[in-house]
Amino acid sequence: MLEQLLSLPGFVYDLGGKYFFLGKWICKECTDVDATDCAYMYAMSREAQEEKESSYYFQKLRAYSDFALEVPYDPVRIRKNMEALLETLPEAVSRKLESQISAFSKDLSKYA
Repeated sequence: MLEQLLSLPGFVYDLGGKYFFLGKWICKECTDVDATDCAYMYAMSREAQEEKESSYYFQKLRAYSDFALEVPYDPVRIRKNMEALLETLPEAVSRKLESQISAFSKDLSKYA
């Protein structure tokens, strides 16, 4: 899962009620209420198979993730932080994250 996340652009993921920006350039908690609300709406519209709304929220989440990037880019620190985060996830949260990554990968090719 680590290598997969490090190969994808940033996105907002729900990790058991806490949200994180995760991707090849970012690993940090997301505390922006607008972004977390957007993540909730994306998941809800995706589940309801509402393509137009899913695309809209997907694009917003990609933008939030890009704006959250920190300069200078430190790939070693990002990898270490992501490894530490993934190691602490309970099994159920880890499975949910895998599902979110899969959905993001599919939507990336569809909406990007």
